[in-house]
Amino acid sequence: MNIAAGHISRRLVLGACLALGLAAPVLAQGTDDAVLKSLLPDSYIGADNAPVSLIVYSSPTCSHCVDFHANELPKLQEKFVSTGKLKIAYRPFMRNSLDAVIFMLAHSRGADKFDETVSTYMDKFDELAAAQDTQQAVRSIAEGMGIDKAGFDKAVADQPYFDQLNAATKQAQEEFKVAGTPTFFLDGKQLEIASSFEEVGTAVEAALPKP
Repeated sequence: MNIAAGHISRRLVLGACLALGLAAPVLAQGTDDAVLKSLLPDSYIGADNAPVSLIVYSSPTCSHCVDFHANELPKLQEKFVSTGKLKIAYRPFMRNSLDAVIFMLAHSRGADKFDETVSTYMDKFDELAAAQDTQQAVRSIAEGMGIDKAGFDKAVADQPYFDQLNAATKQAQEEFKVAGTPTFFLDGKQLEIASSFEEVGTAVEAALPKP
């Protein structure tokens, strides 16, 4: 289920049974935005002085985001990030209440474990999708990362951070024209993905400084 920014309530986040909603692939349109300053701080993977930067708006309950994360991201990391050519920042984009729960749990573990937490849930995507009791499945995965019941309940009750997530998602939609996930910005310009996530790597290659 897709829920527009500002329409996700804390009541939904705390709901017992959350269904996974899967969006259609997003064909990102071009934009002239050169500066994409987010309301939430970015945490980059890669060298600070990498000549090319990639921002990915992503949702842990989006099957296409999971596909990119599992199959294309490792290639980008091996070919470009590890060689100092590219830095990547993942930005949270809430499509539904389960996204909110996962991002809030990630936030509760601290900035240094945010990406790790979201990645863990993306790796468990099939398990969550097949779960008869989604809430229990989410809690079970959290327990595996050391988040007990009290920690879980405290994380999803963090109203100030929830409001920040809502605001950041609304900003992405209204200012940066993010219509869905995943959406990619290469050096501040939105990529148009025609058919395959392999195009991201091709675009990175083309953006690298010429010798």
